[in-house]
Amino acid sequence: MDQEEGNKVLPTSLPIRLLEMLRERDISDEEIISSLKNDTLHLLAVDQMLGPPRKRLTIGELSAETGVDPASIRRLWRALGFADVTEDERIFSSIDVEAITSLSSLMFTSATDFEVAIQLSRVIGSSMARIAAAEIVASNSLKGVGLGSKDFTTVDLADRFTQYSASILPAVPELLVYAWIRHLHAAGRRAMVALDKGARDVSERILAIGFVDLVGFTVLSQQLTTQELGAVVSRFEELSSDAVSRRDGRVVKMIGDEVMYVVEDPEAAVDIGLELKEEYAKEKLLSEVRAGVAYGSILAREGDYYGPVVNLASRIVSIANPGTILVSDGIQRTLSGNSKYRLVPLRPRYLKDLGSVQLWVVNPSD
Repeated sequence: MDQEEGNKVLPTSLPIRLLEMLRERDISDEEIISSLKNDTLHLLAVDQMLGPPRKRLTIGELSAETGVDPASIRRLWRALGFADVTEDERIFSSIDVEAITSLSSLMFTSATDFEVAIQLSRVIGSSMARIAAAEIVASNSLKGVGLGSKDFTTVDLADRFTQYSASILPAVPELLVYAWIRHLHAAGRRAMVALDKGARDVSERILAIGFVDLVGFTVLSQQLTTQELGAVVSRFEELSSDAVSRRDGRVVKMIGDEVMYVVEDPEAAVDIGLELKEEYAKEKLLSEVRAGVAYGSILAREGDYYGPVVNLASRIVSIANPGTILVSDGIQRTLSGNSKYRLVPLRPRYLKDLGSVQLWVVNPSD
Protein backbone atom coordinates (compact mmCIF):
# COMPACT_ATOMS: atom_id res chain seq x y z
CA MET A 1 0.00 0.00 0.00
CA ASP A 2 1.05 3.54 -0.76
CA GLN A 3 -0.21 6.61 1.00
CA GLU A 4 -1.48 9.52 -1.05
CA GLU A 5 -0.81 13.07 0.08
CA GLY A 6 -1.76 15.98 -2.13
CA ASN A 7 -1.62 13.78 -5.24
CA LYS A 8 1.90 12.69 -4.24
CA VAL A 9 2.43 9.01 -3.52
CA LEU A 10 4.87 7.94 -0.82
CA PRO A 11 5.83 4.32 -0.16
CA THR A 12 4.49 3.00 3.14
CA SER A 13 7.85 1.32 3.75
CA LEU A 14 9.45 4.65 4.65
CA PRO A 15 10.42 4.73 8.34
CA ILE A 16 7.87 6.80 10.26
CA ARG A 17 10.57 8.64 12.19
CA LEU A 18 12.29 9.69 8.98
CA LEU A 19 9.07 10.82 7.33
CA GLU A 20 7.97 12.82 10.37
CA MET A 21 11.32 14.56 10.63
CA LEU A 22 11.34 15.56 6.97
CA ARG A 23 7.82 16.93 7.19
CA GLU A 24 8.62 18.81 10.39
CA ARG A 25 11.43 20.50 8.48
CA ASP A 26 8.95 21.54 5.77
CA ILE A 27 10.32 19.08 3.22
CA SER A 28 7.55 18.50 0.67
CA ASP A 29 6.37 15.06 -0.41
CA GLU A 30 7.42 16.00 -3.93
CA GLU A 31 10.99 16.57 -2.74
CA ILE A 32 10.97 13.26 -0.86
CA ILE A 33 9.67 11.37 -3.90
CA SER A 34 12.25 13.04 -6.14
CA SER A 35 15.07 11.99 -3.80
CA LEU A 36 13.77 8.42 -3.75
CA LYS A 37 13.76 8.29 -7.54
CA ASN A 38 17.31 9.66 -7.65
CA ASP A 39 18.45 7.42 -4.77
CA THR A 40 19.51 10.50 -2.77
CA LEU A 41 17.21 10.33 0.25
CA HIS A 42 20.24 10.04 2.54
CA LEU A 43 21.53 13.37 1.21
CA LEU A 44 18.11 14.97 1.70
CA ALA A 45 18.13 13.74 5.32
CA VAL A 46 21.36 15.68 5.84
CA ASP A 47 20.28 18.72 3.83
CA GLN A 48 17.09 19.11 5.87
CA MET A 49 19.25 20.64 8.61
CA LEU A 50 19.25 23.77 6.46
CA GLY A 51 15.54 23.66 5.65
CA PRO A 52 13.72 22.70 2.45
CA PRO A 53 15.78 22.84 -0.77
CA ARG A 54 13.02 24.76 -2.58
CA LYS A 55 13.55 27.73 -0.24
CA ARG A 56 17.31 28.06 -0.75
CA LEU A 57 18.81 31.40 -1.77
CA THR A 58 21.59 32.50 -4.09
CA ILE A 59 24.29 34.79 -2.73
CA GLY A 60 22.60 37.70 -4.49
CA GLU A 61 19.29 36.92 -2.82
CA LEU A 62 21.03 36.54 0.55
CA SER A 63 22.60 39.95 0.02
CA ALA A 64 19.22 41.47 -0.78
CA GLU A 65 17.63 39.88 2.31
CA THR A 66 20.34 41.08 4.70
CA GLY A 67 21.56 44.32 3.14
CA VAL A 68 25.15 43.05 3.22
CA ASP A 69 27.10 43.19 -0.04
CA PRO A 70 28.03 39.88 -1.74
CA ALA A 71 31.79 40.54 -1.49
CA SER A 72 31.60 40.80 2.31
CA ILE A 73 29.43 37.69 2.51
CA ARG A 74 31.96 35.80 0.39
CA ARG A 75 34.83 36.83 2.69
CA LEU A 76 32.91 35.72 5.75
CA TRP A 77 31.90 32.46 4.05
CA ARG A 78 35.52 31.64 3.14
CA ALA A 79 36.74 32.63 6.62
CA LEU A 80 34.32 30.11 8.10
CA GLY A 81 35.96 27.47 5.92
CA PHE A 82 33.45 26.96 3.11
CA ALA A 83 34.14 26.77 -0.62
CA ASP A 84 33.31 29.65 -2.95
CA VAL A 85 29.86 29.64 -4.50
CA THR A 86 28.78 30.71 -7.96
CA GLU A 87 26.20 33.41 -8.56
CA ASP A 88 23.43 30.94 -9.34
CA GLU A 89 24.05 28.30 -6.66
CA ARG A 90 21.17 28.01 -4.21
CA ILE A 91 22.84 26.89 -1.00
CA PHE A 92 21.90 29.58 1.53
CA SER A 93 18.91 29.30 3.82
CA SER A 94 17.10 31.03 6.66
CA ILE A 95 19.92 30.26 9.11
CA ASP A 96 22.33 32.22 6.91
CA VAL A 97 19.91 35.15 6.76
CA GLU A 98 19.55 35.14 10.55
CA ALA A 99 23.31 34.90 11.14
CA ILE A 100 24.28 37.64 8.69
CA THR A 101 21.53 39.93 9.95
CA SER A 102 22.56 39.43 13.59
CA LEU A 103 26.23 39.96 12.85
CA SER A 104 25.85 42.93 10.53
CA SER A 105 25.40 45.47 13.32
CA LEU A 106 28.64 44.27 14.91
CA MET A 107 30.72 43.46 11.85
CA PHE A 108 30.08 46.27 9.46
CA THR A 109 30.21 49.41 11.61
CA SER A 110 33.82 50.01 10.57
CA ALA A 111 36.56 48.44 8.49
CA THR A 112 38.43 47.51 11.67
CA ASP A 113 35.43 45.71 13.15
CA PHE A 114 34.97 43.76 9.94
CA GLU A 115 38.59 42.59 9.86
CA VAL A 116 38.37 41.49 13.49
CA ALA A 117 35.18 39.60 12.65
CA ILE A 118 36.94 37.85 9.77
CA GLN A 119 39.78 36.80 12.09
CA LEU A 120 37.33 35.42 14.64
CA SER A 121 35.37 33.69 11.89
CA ARG A 122 38.49 31.80 10.83
CA VAL A 123 39.00 30.56 14.39
CA ILE A 124 35.34 29.68 14.86
CA GLY A 125 35.10 27.98 11.47
CA SER A 126 38.19 25.88 12.08
CA SER A 127 37.02 24.87 15.56
CA MET A 128 33.47 24.06 14.47
CA ALA A 129 34.74 22.03 11.51
CA ARG A 130 36.78 19.85 13.87
CA ILE A 131 33.88 19.45 16.28
CA ALA A 132 31.44 18.52 13.51
CA ALA A 133 33.86 16.03 11.94
CA ALA A 134 34.54 14.46 15.34
CA GLU A 135 30.80 14.15 16.02
CA ILE A 136 30.14 12.34 12.75
CA VAL A 137 33.06 9.95 13.19
CA ALA A 138 32.08 9.20 16.80
CA SER A 139 28.40 8.60 16.03
CA ASN A 140 27.32 5.04 16.80
CA SER A 141 24.34 5.52 14.48
CA LEU A 142 26.64 5.83 11.47
CA LYS A 143 29.15 3.08 12.23
CA GLY A 144 29.29 0.11 9.87
CA VAL A 145 26.48 1.28 7.60
CA GLY A 146 28.37 1.90 4.37
CA LEU A 147 26.49 0.97 1.22
CA GLY A 148 29.35 -1.34 0.25
CA SER A 149 29.63 -3.17 3.58
CA LYS A 150 26.11 -4.58 4.04
CA ASP A 151 22.70 -4.53 2.46
CA PHE A 152 22.10 -0.94 3.50
CA THR A 153 20.07 1.30 1.24
CA THR A 154 20.00 5.07 1.03
CA VAL A 155 16.73 4.90 2.99
CA ASP A 156 18.56 3.06 5.78
CA LEU A 157 21.29 5.70 5.79
CA ALA A 158 18.69 8.47 5.88
CA ASP A 159 16.95 6.82 8.82
CA ARG A 160 20.23 6.38 10.70
CA PHE A 161 21.11 10.03 10.22
CA THR A 162 17.64 11.04 11.37
CA GLN A 163 18.17 9.03 14.54
CA TYR A 164 21.55 10.66 15.06
CA SER A 165 20.48 14.25 14.41
CA ALA A 166 17.39 13.90 16.60
CA SER A 167 19.57 13.00 19.56
CA ILE A 168 22.46 15.38 18.98
CA LEU A 169 20.91 18.63 17.75
CA PRO A 170 18.95 19.51 20.91
CA ALA A 171 21.91 19.02 23.28
CA VAL A 172 25.09 20.08 21.50
CA PRO A 173 24.27 23.79 20.96
CA GLU A 174 23.77 24.20 24.71
CA LEU A 175 27.07 22.44 25.38
CA LEU A 176 28.87 24.68 22.88
CA VAL A 177 27.47 27.85 24.42
CA TYR A 178 28.34 26.62 27.91
CA ALA A 179 31.91 25.73 26.91
CA TRP A 180 32.33 29.04 25.08
CA ILE A 181 31.18 31.10 28.09
CA ARG A 182 33.45 29.14 30.41
CA HIS A 183 36.46 29.52 28.13
CA LEU A 184 35.71 33.20 27.49
CA HIS A 185 35.64 33.74 31.24
CA ALA A 186 38.95 31.89 31.69
CA ALA A 187 40.59 33.77 28.81
CA GLY A 188 39.32 37.08 30.17
CA ARG A 189 40.73 36.33 33.62
CA ARG A 190 44.10 35.38 32.13
CA ALA A 191 44.17 38.59 30.12
CA MET A 192 43.38 40.75 33.15
CA VAL A 193 46.06 39.04 35.23
CA ALA A 194 48.59 39.55 32.42
CA LEU A 195 47.74 43.24 32.20
CA ASP A 196 48.04 43.54 35.97
CA LYS A 197 51.53 42.11 35.68
CA GLY A 198 52.59 44.74 33.17
CA ALA A 199 51.70 43.25 29.79
CA ARG A 200 51.35 45.99 27.18
CA ASP A 201 48.80 44.14 25.11
CA VAL A 202 46.69 41.01 25.56
CA SER A 203 48.16 39.59 22.36
CA GLU A 204 51.72 39.78 23.71
CA ARG A 205 52.23 37.36 26.57
CA ILE A 206 55.03 35.85 28.62
CA LEU A 207 54.22 32.15 28.57
CA ALA A 208 55.76 28.71 28.68
CA ILE A 209 55.10 26.71 25.56
CA GLY A 210 55.60 23.00 25.13
CA PHE A 211 55.51 20.39 22.41
CA VAL A 212 55.15 16.69 23.24
CA ASP A 213 55.83 14.20 20.47
CA LEU A 214 54.89 10.51 20.33
CA VAL A 215 58.13 8.80 19.26
CA GLY A 216 57.96 6.24 16.46
CA PHE A 217 54.34 6.95 15.65
CA THR A 218 54.80 6.51 11.89
CA VAL A 219 56.23 3.02 12.29
CA LEU A 220 53.66 2.16 14.96
CA SER A 221 50.76 3.28 12.77
CA GLN A 222 51.83 0.85 10.04
CA GLN A 223 51.69 -2.07 12.46
CA LEU A 224 48.23 -1.43 13.88
CA THR A 225 44.72 -1.96 12.59
CA THR A 226 42.54 1.08 12.01
CA GLN A 227 40.70 0.40 15.27
CA GLU A 228 43.94 0.01 17.23
CA LEU A 229 45.36 3.19 15.71
CA GLY A 230 42.19 5.05 16.66
CA ALA A 231 42.55 3.80 20.23
CA VAL A 232 46.18 4.97 20.37
CA VAL A 233 45.33 8.45 19.09
CA SER A 234 42.36 8.72 21.44
CA ARG A 235 44.44 7.69 24.45
CA PHE A 236 47.25 10.06 23.46
CA GLU A 237 44.82 12.97 23.23
CA GLU A 238 43.09 12.05 26.49
CA LEU A 239 46.29 11.85 28.53
CA SER A 240 47.65 15.05 26.99
CA SER A 241 44.47 17.04 27.52
CA ASP A 242 44.10 15.89 31.13
CA ALA A 243 47.72 16.66 32.05
CA VAL A 244 47.57 20.15 30.52
CA SER A 245 44.16 21.10 31.92
CA ARG A 246 45.01 19.86 35.39
CA ARG A 247 47.81 22.45 35.60
CA ASP A 248 45.74 25.35 34.26
CA GLY A 249 47.28 25.13 30.81
CA ARG A 250 45.63 25.07 27.41
CA VAL A 251 46.01 22.63 24.57
CA VAL A 252 46.58 24.82 21.53
CA LYS A 253 46.31 22.01 19.02
CA MET A 254 46.86 18.35 18.36
CA ILE A 255 48.98 17.78 15.28
CA GLY A 256 48.75 14.07 14.56
CA ASP A 257 51.27 12.55 16.96
CA GLU A 258 52.17 15.85 18.64
CA VAL A 259 50.47 18.13 21.16
CA MET A 260 51.21 21.84 21.56
CA TYR A 261 50.29 23.53 24.83
CA VAL A 262 50.78 26.81 26.69
CA VAL A 263 50.75 27.63 30.39
CA GLU A 264 51.73 30.68 32.40
CA ASP A 265 53.83 28.83 34.99
CA PRO A 266 57.13 27.43 33.59
CA GLU A 267 57.22 24.84 36.37
CA ALA A 268 53.79 23.59 35.35
CA ALA A 269 54.95 23.37 31.73
CA VAL A 270 57.81 21.09 32.75
CA ASP A 271 55.58 19.02 35.04
CA ILE A 272 53.22 18.40 32.12
CA GLY A 273 56.06 16.97 30.05
CA LEU A 274 57.32 14.83 32.94
CA GLU A 275 53.85 13.50 33.70
CA LEU A 276 53.19 12.56 30.09
CA LYS A 277 56.56 10.84 29.88
CA GLU A 278 55.64 8.75 32.92
CA GLU A 279 52.06 8.04 31.85
CA TYR A 280 52.93 7.00 28.32
CA ALA A 281 55.55 4.60 29.66
CA LYS A 282 52.73 2.70 31.40
CA GLU A 283 50.69 2.28 28.22
CA LYS A 284 51.14 -0.95 26.28
CA LEU A 285 50.19 0.50 22.90
CA LEU A 286 51.93 3.85 23.29
CA SER A 287 55.60 4.35 22.56
CA GLU A 288 57.88 6.76 24.40
CA VAL A 289 57.44 10.49 24.18
CA ARG A 290 59.80 13.41 24.05
CA ALA A 291 59.14 17.03 24.90
CA GLY A 292 60.53 20.49 24.22
CA VAL A 293 59.66 23.41 26.49
CA ALA A 294 60.61 27.10 26.18
CA TYR A 295 59.64 30.29 27.98
CA GLY A 296 59.38 33.90 26.94
CA SER A 297 57.41 36.49 25.00
CA ILE A 298 55.03 35.13 22.37
CA LEU A 299 52.35 36.58 20.11
CA ALA A 300 48.79 35.30 20.51
CA ARG A 301 46.70 35.47 17.34
CA GLU A 302 43.53 33.68 16.23
CA GLY A 303 43.82 31.11 19.00
CA ASP A 304 47.41 30.18 18.09
CA TYR A 305 50.84 31.38 19.19
CA TYR A 306 53.81 32.68 17.23
CA GLY A 307 57.34 33.96 17.70
CA PRO A 308 60.93 32.83 18.27
CA VAL A 309 60.06 31.14 21.58
CA VAL A 310 57.44 29.00 19.83
CA ASN A 311 59.92 28.12 17.09
CA LEU A 312 62.51 27.22 19.71
CA ALA A 313 60.20 24.84 21.57
CA SER A 314 59.22 23.22 18.27
CA ARG A 315 62.85 22.74 17.25
CA ILE A 316 63.82 21.43 20.68
CA VAL A 317 61.32 18.58 20.60
CA SER A 318 62.53 17.51 17.16
CA ILE A 319 66.08 16.90 18.45
CA ALA A 320 65.17 15.45 21.86
CA ASN A 321 65.99 11.81 22.47
CA PRO A 322 63.09 9.44 23.19
CA GLY A 323 62.02 9.68 26.81
CA THR A 324 63.67 13.05 27.45
CA ILE A 325 62.35 16.50 28.31
CA LEU A 326 64.52 19.26 26.81
CA VAL A 327 64.11 22.83 28.02
CA SER A 328 65.47 26.21 27.00
CA ASP A 329 67.68 28.58 28.96
CA GLY A 330 64.56 30.56 29.85
CA ILE A 331 63.03 27.56 31.56
CA GLN A 332 66.30 26.66 33.27
CA ARG A 333 66.59 30.12 34.80
CA THR A 334 63.12 29.92 36.32
CA LEU A 335 63.83 26.47 37.77
CA SER A 336 67.32 27.25 39.03
CA GLY A 337 67.54 26.42 42.72
CA ASN A 338 64.29 24.43 42.66
CA SER A 339 65.01 21.16 44.47
CA LYS A 340 62.21 19.36 42.61
CA TYR A 341 64.26 19.13 39.44
CA ARG A 342 67.62 17.93 38.24
CA LEU A 343 68.82 19.88 35.20
CA VAL A 344 71.72 18.60 33.11
CA PRO A 345 73.24 20.98 30.54
CA LEU A 346 73.95 19.77 27.02
CA ARG A 347 76.58 21.15 24.72
CA PRO A 348 75.28 24.23 22.90
CA ARG A 349 73.38 23.18 19.80
CA TYR A 350 73.08 25.07 16.54
CA LEU A 351 69.47 25.27 15.40
CA LYS A 352 68.60 26.51 11.94
CA ASP A 353 67.37 30.11 11.93
CA LEU A 354 67.88 30.31 15.70
CA GLY A 355 71.65 30.03 16.05
CA SER A 356 73.52 28.44 18.94
CA VAL A 357 71.31 27.65 21.93
CA GLN A 358 71.95 26.17 25.35
CA LEU A 359 69.58 23.31 26.18
CA TRP A 360 68.99 21.33 29.33
CA VAL A 361 67.64 17.86 30.10
CA VAL A 362 65.24 17.97 33.04
CA ASN A 363 64.24 15.12 35.34
CA PRO A 364 62.67 14.90 38.79
CA SER A 365 65.36 15.19 41.45
CA ASP A 366 64.23 12.01 43.15
